[in-house]
Amino acid sequence: MKKLVLTLPFLFLANLALAAGFGLYEFSARGNAMGGAVLAGEAEPASLALNPALITELPGKQIQLGVTVVTAAGGVEYGPYTGDAKRQWWPLPNFYYTQQINDRWWWGLGAFSRFGLSNDYKNDGWMLPAYNPSDPMAGGASLKHVGVTTFSVQPTVAYKATDRLSVSLGAEVQYLNFTEKLRFGNTAATFADLNLDGDSVAVSGMLALFYKANEKVNFGASFRMRNDHSVRGPNKYDYVNSLAAAKFVQGGDFWGDITFPAQLALGASWKPNNKLLIEFNWTNVFWSCFKAVDIYFDHTPGTTGSSGLMGTPLNNSKHYQDAYRIGFGAEYTLTDAIKLRGSFIYDKSPLNRDFMDVMLPVDDRYIIGTGAGFKLSENVILDLSYSFLIATSLEGTAIKEDPSTTPSTITQIPATYKSATSHLMGISIRYKF
Repeated sequence: MKKLVLTLPFLFLANLALAAGFGLYEFSARGNAMGGAVLAGEAEPASLALNPALITELPGKQIQLGVTVVTAAGGVEYGPYTGDAKRQWWPLPNFYYTQQINDRWWWGLGAFSRFGLSNDYKNDGWMLPAYNPSDPMAGGASLKHVGVTTFSVQPTVAYKATDRLSVSLGAEVQYLNFTEKLRFGNTAATFADLNLDGDSVAVSGMLALFYKANEKVNFGASFRMRNDHSVRGPNKYDYVNSLAAAKFVQGGDFWGDITFPAQLALGASWKPNNKLLIEFNWTNVFWSCFKAVDIYFDHTPGTTGSSGLMGTPLNNSKHYQDAYRIGFGAEYTLTDAIKLRGSFIYDKSPLNRDFMDVMLPVDDRYIIGTGAGFKLSENVILDLSYSFLIATSLEGTAIKEDPSTTPSTITQIPATYKSATSHLMGISIRYKF
């Protein structure tokens, strides 16, 4: 059976258009308002997502539900081409349950999203830098849609080793769905849309610790292992007419491997008095494991006997770099029932300016967050948050590779990511049994 290797950058994406890389960190409204700096201070059931060792500070049984709604849009310039992604809205739901077993042991279950992206380009899509102009029918390829959605379920156990030190171990079961639509051809009489839709499940682990240095200062740390996915699903064409149907063979599956990076997070908190809590968080994400993504087909799309899609595969390299995220958060207890919060985040992008593309047109991000917590009763706490995100512009080059020649012909194309903004609104409700 003939195989086609399709190397594309589309898998470094998130269910958000403005994530650094495509990592998501919106695990609770309180965490959003604190800028993700919640590894070493006050515990909540959502601590399962960032530092589950903190759940040893939660008595009895507790449950927490929440959602963060995000709206974002971006744009890019490739050589003579200019395109903008459609502004979209995404909900990011989460759920957490924690239970104290005895004076030493706790367990919990969390459900949340850690990676995702969705981009829909306007009109007929966005011209890709990798295409085969020698094809007599096509003349190019354009991206209409790309999306990656993940959802993780994480059972966790935590152990209070001493009055000062707690440790935890969790197992992450992560579901991944990948979708993409590519348009081939540049005339209304010949184009066809290739639709890809694949799924995967991966299992990894998480380690964390929490240490109370004294009554005012605490420290926290966590390490998440990488997630190795093997995606598989059907590829299907939508045709404009019989001429396109004759060119693009229907049916078959595609598959490929995707690895989400490991993460190391460190945090510290300081409580100078009974009213004020200040926290700091540093997260390193090991994106350098991404060089390129290979997608295989179980039969060659395109004309029977051709050497590949449009006569040649599409090729694109990523060469991501390790990146970091720094967050500062403060929480002030206004009354026994109201807490006010504010934060600032710098989120370094892992993108390589020498290998830019239209799949993820976002550079470094600056995020300002605010929010409040309301104690509605002895058992119920409501948290609200709002964050404003600014993504900076970036100039560099994209690589157009034509593998039909020996050796492959490489062309550099000037590329620019436009500055962009995003709004994030979160709500969480917590119940103590």
